[in-house]
Amino acid sequence: MAKPKAPGSRFDDYLARTMYIGTLAKLSGATPKAIRLYEAIGLIPAPQRQGKYRVYSHRDVSLVHMIRRAQAVGFSLAELKSLVEHKAKTNQVSTEMANDLIARKREKLRAEMNRIALQDQQLLELHEELNRSLS
Repeated sequence: MAKPKAPGSRFDDYLARTMYIGTLAKLSGATPKAIRLYEAIGLIPAPQRQGKYRVYSHRDVSLVHMIRRAQAVGFSLAELKSLVEHKAKTNQVSTEMANDLIARKREKLRAEMNRIALQDQQLLELHEELNRSLS
């Protein structure tokens, strides 16, 4: 497709809104490999193509950034799937879905913290028992 010569044309607008995977990676903080994984498992929609190149939009930057932020606080990709799919379709995060996801994650985290506290207590008891028997 030949580029129209008039500045401000629809093609110029299109180019300003699109990017290749390297640019998406830089803007989102993800690697190209991670972005391809997100596509393969359906977390982000398959991008448009320009020849053999994937072409992304600023909406994809937002999606990948959201995935990365959620992963940083402990969410797995599987846990994020329905929320990210909803954002990809509607361009909005469902507050209800996000709050439910966060509440469930916090519940799991509290259970894990309790398990760790119990394990720590058992280690302390073992330590005291060993010190008594060796004295």
